[in-house]
Amino acid sequence: MRHAFAALCATALACAALPASAQQATAPQPPAAQTNKQPSAAQAAQQDRMRGCNTNATARGLKGDARQTYMSACLSGNTDQTTIMKVCNAQAGQDKLTGDARKSYMSVCLKSTS
Repeated sequence: MRHAFAALCATALACAALPASAQQATAPQPPAAQTNKQPSAAQAAQQDRMRGCNTNATARGLKGDARQTYMSACLSGNTDQTTIMKVCNAQAGQDKLTGDARKSYMSVCLKSTS
């Protein structure tokens, strides 16, 4: 009997606390500053770099792991000819290209804008 009464009291206390916590949870938040914040110079430069790298990856026909590798190298500024060759070769392997199709793809991939 004591346990049932204690449980009933605990439940009543918990229910009594719900409206207070519900009010706190649903209280309207102050609106965020609604200014048209312009990106900093560093952010704008990074966005431009990302746009350029993305455009080049698309021009090279890169997808999947080869695209991720290229994007990482491009964003870090490491797009030397050796890296490009590795990325293009990896993509040709992913696409299972052989013979003339591989040669043609490699030519397009390696000649795409750097």
